Amino acid sequence: MKKVLFICSLLILTSSFAQQYTLPVDLVKTFMKDKNTSLDMVIKTKLGDDNFYETIVESKDNTKSFKLRPLTYPNFEIKLKQAIKDVITTTEIDGEPLETEEPNPETISKNIRYVFAEIITYHNTEEAKPVVAKIYLKSSEIPIYYRKQKKLFEKAKDTFLNTIKKVSVEISFYGGFIEKIQLQGTINEVPLTFNNKYSIGISSTKNIQELDTYRLFSDNTFSDTEINNMSKKDSVNITKETQEYSNEDNRLRVNVSDIIRYVKKVDVNANDVSPVPQLLILDKNQTESELHKEETSKLFEAVVYTDFLGLFDEDNPNGIVQTEVNKRFNINTKRTDTKWYHKLLFLPLISEGIGTFQYLDASFQFSKIESDSKFVTPDTFTFLKDDGTIDKTEDFYSPISLMRRRNFAIGGILNLVTMENQNAKLNMYINAGFLFGRTSLKNSIDDLEGFHTNNLEIPFEYQFHILPEKRVSFSISDRLSWFETFDSNINLKSIEDNLLTSKNRWLNSFNIDFNVDVSGTGRLFLRYKLTHELDNINNNFSRLQFGYSFYLLKNNGVKKKLN
Repeated sequence: MKKVLFICSLLILTSSFAQQYTLPVDLVKTFMKDKNTSLDMVIKTKLGDDNFYETIVESKDNTKSFKLRPLTYPNFEIKLKQAIKDVITTTEIDGEPLETEEPNPETISKNIRYVFAEIITYHNTEEAKPVVAKIYLKSSEIPIYYRKQKKLFEKAKDTFLNTIKKVSVEISFYGGFIEKIQLQGTINEVPLTFNNKYSIGISSTKNIQELDTYRLFSDNTFSDTEINNMSKKDSVNITKETQEYSNEDNRLRVNVSDIIRYVKKVDVNANDVSPVPQLLILDKNQTESELHKEETSKLFEAVVYTDFLGLFDEDNPNGIVQTEVNKRFNINTKRTDTKWYHKLLFLPLISEGIGTFQYLDASFQFSKIESDSKFVTPDTFTFLKDDGTIDKTEDFYSPISLMRRRNFAIGGILNLVTMENQNAKLNMYINAGFLFGRTSLKNSIDDLEGFHTNNLEIPFEYQFHILPEKRVSFSISDRLSWFETFDSNINLKSIEDNLLTSKNRWLNSFNIDFNVDVSGTGRLFLRYKLTHELDNINNNFSRLQFGYSFYLLKNNGVKKKLN
């Protein structure tokens, strides 16, 4: 039974999502020579990764498709009529192929227009992205600065050097941040490129007001002579002292607020003014651009996991199907340079930007556990006398068994510290949170009904997130959890050194996650988790899971009949 469920899950998860309708009966019959024969025909439509609208017409085992860009009625009518004819002529009933005849123009006009209206309405409403802001290139000439060193122990300051011309700016947005911003141009025909060191938060009005605190730095360092040649003045009068300066002081710099003007749109629903992930280019030919917010249909993403260990091991009750729904809420997306923390541990070695309380992940987890494994039954510990005979026995439940068979959990994970290193393609997170859950128990294996107990998990975790590219990422994390149950009537104990001891409230989970962003419809996940008691790693359980994500508000099924 488990294997059948597993195969069905894979088929469902790996199927492509498309808006689907049943074509009106009158429309199909007007093409058929034999009006007494009925033929159900389905039409599917979706926007492909190539931005072409693909339409698929199918009946039984016969399928015809066509692509359009743009999606206009005249072309849609011509293509759909031909597709319907092709499906009919390739369909056989009792071994005889069906025949077509010239359709009734009035029936064609009425029904195809209705079908087209339904399809175009779906694409214009479900996939609409509201404008969240407009971004402008401030000028085609942007001021550039250099770091002028003063006397020993005096603070260095930025001094105007010249203006950069032939400007082009590339900006990528992701998760409430300007993740990458690159300025290209020339000074006295010298080509220059400037980049940000770490992501720039833009999820709130305060973030936008603080754009003047961020700088981009030149990719290369320059000698005194080169800087003099680029200066508007005859000499920039650079002096070097014997003190040590960082490599950053030898680079040119530009203020982000001198490059762009970011104007957010007032929206009653837009407390978080983050744009959808996108890349845009601003130059003399394109000095402004609209930024869009994520469409409503993508607000909530769910991930369905199938447990491989539970599939092939009947004694491993990790749940054949587990569903997780997560929603990230940006809180404080400001990051600062870590150079000021160079004396604190080894932050400069692993991090270029640092931020605190960046986000809250609201989470809901549900586990569909097999009926013969979803109840936790007590273990029995045998106390022995000195001569080896049995003194007494005691039934008990362990905290790790309650977590293992938890039916559901709901709560949130708060980011405490985020450290970012774009050059190393590495982000690091320190998080903490809470999860309320419920577990089903039985006093003995013979109980028919059982009972439920509520519990609380307070996790603290450290995560390394490696991003060689956005479509593929890899993370390693370790989560230390304080686990407690809200039921004083159950005997909660742990085993340590082969002895029955008081309950071990601290559990530890080591996690390895791998995910691939396969398309705009979802992502593939593979993860391994090893959970054990903190003081006794021998008391543990593990999970190896495959998962696929989808959007909860996306209408992916058969919508309705068009008749």
